[in-house]
Amino acid sequence: MKISGQIVLITGASSGIGAACASELRRNGASLVLTGRSPGRLAQVAKPGDLVLPGDLCDAPFREALVQQAILHFGRIDILLNNAGFGLYAPPTRSPLDEVRAMFELNLFAPLDLIQRTAPLMKARGSGIIVNISSVAGRLTLPWLSMYSASKFALCALSEGLRSELSGTGVHVITVCPGYVRTAFPGNVRGGTMPASLSNPSRFAITAEECASAIARGIEKRANTVVTPASARLLLLAARLFPWQTERFLARFHRQLEQQA
Repeated sequence: MKISGQIVLITGASSGIGAACASELRRNGASLVLTGRSPGRLAQVAKPGDLVLPGDLCDAPFREALVQQAILHFGRIDILLNNAGFGLYAPPTRSPLDEVRAMFELNLFAPLDLIQRTAPLMKARGSGIIVNISSVAGRLTLPWLSMYSASKFALCALSEGLRSELSGTGVHVITVCPGYVRTAFPGNVRGGTMPASLSNPSRFAITAEECASAIARGIEKRANTVVTPASARLLLLAARLFPWQTERFLARFHRQLEQQA
């Protein structure tokens, strides 16, 4: 699928992967609808021609208005890129339920609502792409991000079910599972800390721009799943081939968290 000429709605576009996707897709000729909570940061990301609609995706009336205004302005939405989300480092037994609910609202229910509002319009046209930004943590539970993993597992399941539902309609679904990406994600995590040995994973990390480039290639190829970087693919392969060894390996980091608590 050619990106040029497509109308793309990007959530969480004010920084990180969302901002990098805005730059990458714009460079490839897309027209953009950008949303995020920070008007100031969105203004820094946006370029002339972009439709900028700041707001809180956890607010259902805003989600309704977001889709309506995007269609009113551009006439359609060709690609929905669900990127907005946040994490929680606290372990399951100590995760505040209100924070867990807020995380699921943004990481799962907001994307689902936007999908329900845009997928019927895509089906009516016989074309469209829904891109859900999950995580390696949505394929392999990370002990220091257990509840975040749960929300991203749910998003992966949603994507797979949606792909089956929309098969044959011309609407395609892509699940993106990045590994560690250098963004402000750690600073936006609500509660808890990551294991000390993972606080500087630079040798495994990629930039947001590299992640956005992989997403753009996935859109062009109509891939079902995008996993990036190569180290993330190797980790998931190891988990499939050696599940018990991988679980013991990851449990070491949980013990580090307990020692830090």
